[in-house]
Amino acid sequence: MRSGPAKRSTTGRLRRLLSEHELALPRQVSKQSSSPVEKILKKASGQPNLAEGLDPGPLEAFSTDFTEVAYAGGNRKAYLMAVVDLESKYVPGWAVGPSADRQLALRCWERVRERMAALNLNMAGRTIHHDQDSVCTSYRWLRAVLLNDGLRVSYSENGAKGNPWTESLWGRTKTEVGSQIAEASSLPALRDVFDSRFKYYNQERRHSSIGYVPPCEHLGQTLDTPESEPQLTAAS
Repeated sequence: MRSGPAKRSTTGRLRRLLSEHELALPRQVSKQSSSPVEKILKKASGQPNLAEGLDPGPLEAFSTDFTEVAYAGGNRKAYLMAVVDLESKYVPGWAVGPSADRQLALRCWERVRERMAALNLNMAGRTIHHDQDSVCTSYRWLRAVLLNDGLRVSYSENGAKGNPWTESLWGRTKTEVGSQIAEASSLPALRDVFDSRFKYYNQERRHSSIGYVPPCEHLGQTLDTPESEPQLTAAS
């Protein structure tokens, strides 16, 4: 077994070789401790899900999550985040980006805030439901939805199974426009696909759960809002 100078020389050559190929020696990373929010959720087991059994009115409770999409013939990956209303199935905001991170989430949420403001609806007291991932338990996200906008924050305790509203949205979206997603050649082109998709979804796609009418028409009947929204665009 090599030791002393010989071992250090071998290690040095290995480091130089890895450096040339922009690689690195594996390092032992200590397990990250739970955040204060994660600790609270753990102690509150059985209580964080405020959406279960809820019977909300239009635009009173929302569901959100990320989903991964493959585009450019399946050679590139991006992430989509959208917010869907539990009652009307209306999607007030969405955003597409290269990473499922806080920046993408906050762009999506800003779009939701703009849409609700256009409808003259206050955000306070409404409910937002999502998974317990690092984005949705982060300070920046909670500051936006909980502290700034006054929403009630709800968490799924069993991942996607506890968030059926967004999972249903992903299933419909990928089934109905999957080929367009795959054919998008760039991130801007992919954003255009989802802009068109959700405009159609809100304004034209009929939903059995709201009497086989589009979400915008349903909201027009229940909230006295316009049935069409030509200015509705995605967060960029």
